[in-house]
Amino acid sequence: MTTKLIRIRNCADVAAHICENLDYKLNSRKCREIKKHIARCANCTAYLDSMKKTVKLYHLVPNPRVPSSARAKLYKVLKLAK
Repeated sequence: MTTKLIRIRNCADVAAHICENLDYKLNSRKCREIKKHIARCANCTAYLDSMKKTVKLYHLVPNPRVPSSARAKLYKVLKLAK
């Protein structure tokens, strides 16, 4: 069995393949490449920080009540079908 090597060449690659557990000392080749990129890229550092904060806030508010108008705007911005 061969494993497919994923190269992290740019910010889009990081966003597409980011490991959700980067803080847990994961040591796969992909995670090492992502960490290396993030260490030298302010945009991806900010992206990761934003993701971490989003997850933390999500856990602080177990059942958020979102007005339907705000939900509709969010779905439109994210281009998700409701």
